[in-house]
Amino acid sequence: MIMRKKTNNLIFPLLLMGVFLIFASSCQKDDDDNGNGNNTGIPVLSTTAITDITQTTAKSGGNITSDGGAPITVHGVCWSTNENPTIDDNKTEDGTGAVSFTSSVTGLEPNTTYYLRAYATNSAGNGYGSIMSFTTQARFPVLSTREVTDITENSATSGGNITDDGGVLITAHGVCWSTNENPTIDDNKTEDGTGAGSFTSSVTGLEPNTTYYLRAYATNSAGTSYGSIMSFTTQARFPVLSTREVTDITENSATSGGNITDDGGVLITAHGVCWSTNENPTIDDNKTEDGTGAGSFTSSVTGLEPNTTYYLRAYATNSAGTSYGSIMSFTTQEGSSGSTFTDPRDGKVYQTVVIGNQEWMAENLAYLPSVNMVADGSENAAGSYYYYVYGYDGTNVADAKATDNYATYGVLYNWTAAMDGEASSTTNPSGIQGVCPAGWHLPSEAEWDELTNYLGGTGVAGGKLKETGTTHWNTPNTGATNETGFTALPGGLRLSNGTFINIGSNGYWWGAPELYATYPWFQYMDYNYSNVLRINLDKDVGFSVRCVRD
Repeated sequence: MIMRKKTNNLIFPLLLMGVFLIFASSCQKDDDDNGNGNNTGIPVLSTTAITDITQTTAKSGGNITSDGGAPITVHGVCWSTNENPTIDDNKTEDGTGAVSFTSSVTGLEPNTTYYLRAYATNSAGNGYGSIMSFTTQARFPVLSTREVTDITENSATSGGNITDDGGVLITAHGVCWSTNENPTIDDNKTEDGTGAGSFTSSVTGLEPNTTYYLRAYATNSAGTSYGSIMSFTTQARFPVLSTREVTDITENSATSGGNITDDGGVLITAHGVCWSTNENPTIDDNKTEDGTGAGSFTSSVTGLEPNTTYYLRAYATNSAGTSYGSIMSFTTQEGSSGSTFTDPRDGKVYQTVVIGNQEWMAENLAYLPSVNMVADGSENAAGSYYYYVYGYDGTNVADAKATDNYATYGVLYNWTAAMDGEASSTTNPSGIQGVCPAGWHLPSEAEWDELTNYLGGTGVAGGKLKETGTTHWNTPNTGATNETGFTALPGGLRLSNGTFINIGSNGYWWGAPELYATYPWFQYMDYNYSNVLRINLDKDVGFSVRCVRD
């Protein structure tokens, strides 16, 4: 009985130890093969940070810290828009081995959130790193630039049209500009709101007469896009000027001018004065044209009516337009008494004009007691009276008077007819009535000198005596202002050989003195000069006559 009891006490501990050994062996097997029936485990790794994110790409990778006891056959990253990406989704394959690696992720959609993690594969299976999320960049906006309009000295209008916002909100749009050819938002810009679509931009603060480059811009979370570049040039400034005081006022003329103190940054293409009987004269009324460029200028105003109030101001024109100085008013002098005269011999009424201390006929004499054919006359015309009408070749007085040349230019007289047989005179006054009506006389050389000296000398007097324009005078009718009202006309002449010449080019007038027995003095004016010239010629030529009141 005692031996049986000892046997039972030893067997129980031994049984317990066997159970423990069997359990330990089983646990060791599970740790070694991870349930796969071998001695390897899955890889252990981490996911590296995601960098270089663009609209369609990014960079990441992993670091494999344990290959699990078996070779790594492939590693990379996998990604998806789902929160738990696996290698059954998108993935890279970036090599083998238990190493640190970098992965380039491509083919992404803009403005999209993705989930990504590293993976590594061995014979035991796939190990994964931690999951990271990132959002790709949006697309850049697509837009065009509107035409630049409403350009002034310092402003313009443009804008743009955003046709694609890149899939996200446009946070700012407008136009940017610079004097450089590639403006950006770091230069001058407008800020015209948010969102896509068409917009208008007001560009201000520009410099006059300056070329700018401009383009529309639009900004979203991806960045800033630009439309095409437009160039434009702002207008010049308008000129700044003043009007000079009106002086030297006569019956039909005055002197003024202006001073241009700012040309607006560009060439002054025309300046002068304009005038009217209305209170706000413009260059659409009467005007002078006195040259180009800035600075001070003088203007001669002619063709005025006696005893009339005029309003005048200086003007200057550049590419921006026309500016005016202040308005001046003045009243011309009254006309002299006897401003018309009727010749009692034929009833012809003549305009007259007072110049200095002389009163002249303001028309060529038209007294025509008879008319000669152009061939009539001789080299020695002494004692023979000849009367011609330019262009008329006949002897009928009524027919001659019916011509336009008679109405405009009067009669051409040979020396004998002009002097009416009287002797030469050099005195002032001449005392020679000649062909002139009673109370009037043919001027001497001294009387012509008095006239031209009063007008500033023979070099400029012709311009002040000639009718303006090119209705009767040939172009350019140099210097013609007719500020005296004398209205000298180019009536031409009849030559000794029996021909008419120079109508439109020259006016010729007999005087009382003679140089030699057959060569008297005469005065003439030319379409191409502003002079009054004196020369002598045969007595049988035909010239015009101007009479002076006794």
